[in-house]
Amino acid sequence: MKKTLLFTLLISVNLCSQEFWEIDSNSSFIKYSGNHFLHNWDAQNDEISGLLNIENGTIDNVGVIAKVKDFNSGNSSLDSNAMRVVEALQYPNVIFRSSLIEQNDDRVYLEGVLEFHGIKQNLKVEGKIESLEDQIKINMDFIIKLSDFEIKRPSLLLRKVEDEILVEINLNFYPA
Repeated sequence: MKKTLLFTLLISVNLCSQEFWEIDSNSSFIKYSGNHFLHNWDAQNDEISGLLNIENGTIDNVGVIAKVKDFNSGNSSLDSNAMRVVEALQYPNVIFRSSLIEQNDDRVYLEGVLEFHGIKQNLKVEGKIESLEDQIKINMDFIIKLSDFEIKRPSLLLRKVEDEILVEINLNFYPA
């Protein structure tokens, strides 16, 4: 009986020191931009979801997921080709998880795993963080390489699209 009570007490104390915050999908987005010598393009996903876990007053881990099909460039032909190239039916999600997080004033450093096109890559990113009473904002941008995720780059007029893609992330979390 004492062991059960102690176990229950330890779990409740641990749970009380944790806070979960959800992504506000109305104000958060992930955007990517690519280049080809003929034109540049970008697409944005406003339908992302994720959680941020705060333990003992510091961010302990974060997870974000986005459906590949929800990226929209405003050009249905471009979007259709992009879905084919990244094999969105076979690999429908882009997922980022991080449990190595360091915050220094208004800067945040995340080290985690980005899963895209069935490939997991370690990723270190730096961004800006703003903590308000009822909201945490994280903004960052970084470069990924399509070749790191084994994506065959399409070509137009015998020239392939650039390998580097700029990713811009704006996340707004609120208490769950």
